[in-house]
Amino acid sequence: MLVPCSAVVAATVYKWVDANGVTHYSDQPNPGAEKVKVESAQSYQANATTPSAPRDVVLPSSSSGPAYSSCSISSPSNDQVFTNVTTVSGSLLLQPGLQAGHRVAVSLDGKRVDGISSSSSAFTLSPVYRGSHTLNLIVEDANGGVVCSSPAVTFHVRQPSVQAPNRANRPRF
Repeated sequence: MLVPCSAVVAATVYKWVDANGVTHYSDQPNPGAEKVKVESAQSYQANATTPSAPRDVVLPSSSSGPAYSSCSISSPSNDQVFTNVTTVSGSLLLQPGLQAGHRVAVSLDGKRVDGISSSSSAFTLSPVYRGSHTLNLIVEDANGGVVCSSPAVTFHVRQPSVQAPNRANRPRF
């Protein structure tokens, strides 16, 4: 009879202090060692995405108005890293400016972000949790049809771990 294997393996860990005061950990018991309870590992399941080559701006198929020659996210830049933040500011670039009847929409990780003003090129995202995120800019006409869509921009937020709360090594001036 075959028994299925689990990806998570429970291990016994032993801890002891030697004669020099050095703490040791091992999977093998030693004289004077005590068993240590080990928490299960933190896991993360990312959405399945495949990297794509930069895409051109999607222009309207109808001739219902002037086309945008540029439609992009100017900040954050692609692969920009933010450390110890929960708020990320960004800006949009539309050439020519936003046409009458059109509105701007920003999506974070495929979900539309509410509260982005169509009259401003700057926006703020909060809260943004640690990990890698993608931003997209979409310009819609009055009927909700996509007039212009930007290539995705990926940025990363790094936060200290709860299990290693000390600050990273920083140069001291």
